[in-house]
Amino acid sequence: MSIKNLFSIFHKNEREKELMKKLTLLDLSIKELETALFALQAQSQVDKTSKTTEPPIIIEKINIEKIILDKYELNNNFGQLGIKELKGKLNIGATYGAEFTPQLDEEEKNSEMKQEKVEAEETSGPKINIKAKKD
Repeated sequence: MSIKNLFSIFHKNEREKELMKKLTLLDLSIKELETALFALQAQSQVDKTSKTTEPPIIIEKINIEKIILDKYELNNNFGQLGIKELKGKLNIGATYGAEFTPQLDEEEKNSEMKQEKVEAEETSGPKINIKAKKD
């Protein structure tokens, strides 16, 4: 056996020893992590049980002394409103006379209602006349 082979055998033994040391260190670190994990799980279970035993907080009355508003927006979309008809009179000052009669308004409403009924009947469908046979 040559001296080279002898040194390679010793060299292999040293590598094996280093690998064994690393394996033992890794094993120890895994065991430490497992113990820490079990401790955290036990603590979380204790926290869950303590949270369920506490009664809920019920607020019956709140007094607010001051409200500070940073920004207030008011949007009026008058462009979306549709005005079909605008009727009426504008009287400024004292007006005397019989020009304003509430009966006219009622008559206009009645006539409009009649027209709407007639239009509804016309658009409801075709008219059908059925006549019986005479023997």
